[in-house]
Amino acid sequence: MRTGTSSFKKGIFLLSAFCISAGLYSQTVYDDFEGNKTVRYSAKNGVLDTTKANPAPNDINKSAKCAMYVRNRAQKFDNIKMPLNGKLSDVANYATYLGVPPKLKMKVYTTAPVGTMVEILLGDKLMNNTFPGGTNSQYQAHTTVTGAWEELEFKFAQIPEGSETPTTGVDQITLLFNPNSESSDTYYFDDITGPAIIPMATTPEVNKDKKGTTVSPDKNKKPTTENKK
Repeated sequence: MRTGTSSFKKGIFLLSAFCISAGLYSQTVYDDFEGNKTVRYSAKNGVLDTTKANPAPNDINKSAKCAMYVRNRAQKFDNIKMPLNGKLSDVANYATYLGVPPKLKMKVYTTAPVGTMVEILLGDKLMNNTFPGGTNSQYQAHTTVTGAWEELEFKFAQIPEGSETPTTGVDQITLLFNPNSESSDTYYFDDITGPAIIPMATTPEVNKDKKGTTVSPDKNKKPTTENKK
């Protein structure tokens, strides 16, 4: 029995590794701060500047622009809310301990101490990403350098008990620097990357003739004989 379980887990691991190497988990850069973005910044506790010059370009981040955030020491769980222009594709592949799941990524520069936690919550914007109901899953990373850019890869932490947000219902990202602290450090960040975004569905335009009869969703299409009667 143990051999069967071991073989199953090994199979899952190899399949996950293959999917990643084959590029089957499409990822999107949500904001590169150079004019390409699919998120908004609807709420924050600290001071955010999304047009800041890169303080120290290096091989990790050569971009001219990035975001700067000064944490609010008065808020233990200081955060930035980022609604998306659509929903993320099913995040079930990210929210798992099995195999080698794809990772959320973000470039960070800070003078905060090495080992400082950065956290991402994926959730529902209508529920304002509240914890736990409006949060689908939680991801964490820790800084390894100070005073230089590095790319953080976020490890899945948990699906909170009491979550009411499915893996297919994520349309907001919440970012927390050094959560559950009273620090006021400054963080520069860039190239927030994660699951692909499914654009919001648009309702087809409905056309009517002079009598108000529905004709066709294509305004260039002539009314049918049936509709003219």
